[in-house]
Amino acid sequence: MVLDKVAILIKTFLRDEYLYETVRTILKEMPEAQLIVVDDGHIPVMKTYLYHGLINEGHVVELCPFDSGFGYKSNRGAALCTRPYLLIGSDDFDFHGARPGIEKLVAVLEAGAADIASGRVHNNRYEGRLTEVDGTVHETYIDLSHPCEEIPGIKYYPCDLTVNYSLICASILGPGKIHWDDDVKIGGGEHGAFFVDVKRAGHRVVYVEGVNINEQRSKPMDPHYGAFRGRARQPERPCFDRRGVKQYYCFGGNPDISYGPK
Repeated sequence: MVLDKVAILIKTFLRDEYLYETVRTILKEMPEAQLIVVDDGHIPVMKTYLYHGLINEGHVVELCPFDSGFGYKSNRGAALCTRPYLLIGSDDFDFHGARPGIEKLVAVLEAGAADIASGRVHNNRYEGRLTEVDGTVHETYIDLSHPCEEIPGIKYYPCDLTVNYSLICASILGPGKIHWDDDVKIGGGEHGAFFVDVKRAGHRVVYVEGVNINEQRSKPMDPHYGAFRGRARQPERPCFDRRGVKQYYCFGGNPDISYGPK
């Protein structure tokens, strides 16, 4: 399958060694896909050369003010997407061997079976339903033992919530549509809130069996990264508050203590 309908969004912050490996792998294994790199970190000389090269090859690079945050970068990436499908990635994802799975995600969207098709990270289960009653939301795992739906050679399961490795129809994203909160840096409930919005809007989400990506092995990163990432442990959940969600319970029935997506 040709992946010329796919743009791959890579948000990056203070993890340059991860980013370089991610970019190299995508260019090698999926050269026809378009890269959208949104960076709110430091820009050393080596990264400047990388970005100039990407732009010259038809990819997109957006440099944001330092520490713009997850929501702002996600919205900027969606706004810069000119292809039908946007793959939500991360600067530490290991894209070696990921192409067959991405092809499956594309096939599901091309068949009109969903608006968002997702896989797993490290093959960890994260496919669920969201039940919302009087401002309280519960995550519950879908039953993978029940018959799934399928197109030739690809099985998928309807759900409401998946991990943050998704191929999204770009047409559902943008102002007045599905979007993230620009001012939330990380850990504000942004991941759950995104899928609450998706469900309320009536968009279809599926988990595609056999699609998985792993994270890269540990690499050097900016010494300040840990402190910035640690803000995800804050107790406030502004994304939930703005949507009238008073309580959000994760898989297993525990109140939301998520460290947030990357």
